[in-house]
Amino acid sequence: MSNERDIEMDLEKQNAPEHLSEGDDQPEERVEETKDEVSLLREQLEAERIKAEEYYNKYLRALADAENQRKRWQKDKDELLRYGNMPLLKKLLPLVDDFKRAKAAIEQGGDVSSLLKGVEMIEKRLLDLLVQEGVKAIPAEGEMFDPRFHEAFSIDESGQYPDGTIVQEFQTGYTYQERVLRPSMVVVAQTRSTDEE
Repeated sequence: MSNERDIEMDLEKQNAPEHLSEGDDQPEERVEETKDEVSLLREQLEAERIKAEEYYNKYLRALADAENQRKRWQKDKDELLRYGNMPLLKKLLPLVDDFKRAKAAIEQGGDVSSLLKGVEMIEKRLLDLLVQEGVKAIPAEGEMFDPRFHEAFSIDESGQYPDGTIVQEFQTGYTYQERVLRPSMVVVAQTRSTDEE
């Protein structure tokens, strides 16, 4: 408010008779025009201040919305990581039940051949489930050794197979969606070097 008074006082001083030139024959009109201009400028300033405040409030709301969205995404991501395996786990539960039944049959002295057949059926169901979920066995025996998919467990120097051929698989390897879950543990053919003989 004191700034407004200062402006008005400056205007009055400028329009005082000693500051008026000879061409200024109506000082009161000039003072009124100046007051009108000041009033108009104040209104414009107030309108711009209100606009600036509105923009600032919109900015704060947008900032809060963005932060809330980020928190929602983080919560969704955490829940997905925590509970994402539930569908697979539900599919595995019947296999657990099958193993319990097989164990109970063994404890009751069941026929070994029927027990073996039951275990083979469980294994097939498990492997089918893994394939449905995108898990595939890595081909090994008879294939050429590939360090991306195979891990050499031992070397066969019998000379019966071409160099680099996998002659035996100790442990099956698996991929999931084209990524190696576990490499195959294999025996690889290698001709005996002449230095060793």
